[in-house]
Amino acid sequence: MATVTRSVAYNEKFFRYLLENESHRSEHSGHLYQILLVYHTNEQGAIVPMDSDVAESVIEALSQNLRDTDYIGWYCDELVVGGVLTVVRQESMAQLSSHVQRKMAEVLQSKLPTAENRRLQIRVCQYHELKGTAVEREA
Repeated sequence: MATVTRSVAYNEKFFRYLLENESHRSEHSGHLYQILLVYHTNEQGAIVPMDSDVAESVIEALSQNLRDTDYIGWYCDELVVGGVLTVVRQESMAQLSSHVQRKMAEVLQSKLPTAENRRLQIRVCQYHELKGTAVEREA
């Protein structure tokens, strides 16, 4: 299997463009979506850059475990990797959030050393839930 590199993930500018398009599509169609964010924090809880090996492992894990219709990219270059989970039914949002979060945690635990896993944060939410959070302030 070929090694997946950062080039598989959209850059921040294009990822944000896709995210905005998904927001507009959602408003018009009524189909909801969620955003998956993966990032590292330090001992004080601040978001810090991922090592390149960790970032590649995260991107590889996302590309292997998300659907073909979902997008993967840098929500905030060098800090936060994101995935846009398209067309989510309202009644399955909470279940999908916990399933994706748990699945990604399991996959990344198997790929990364324990020390890296302790620093890794995985969040699945709706885009509007990011307003005013540390993730949004970093972006």
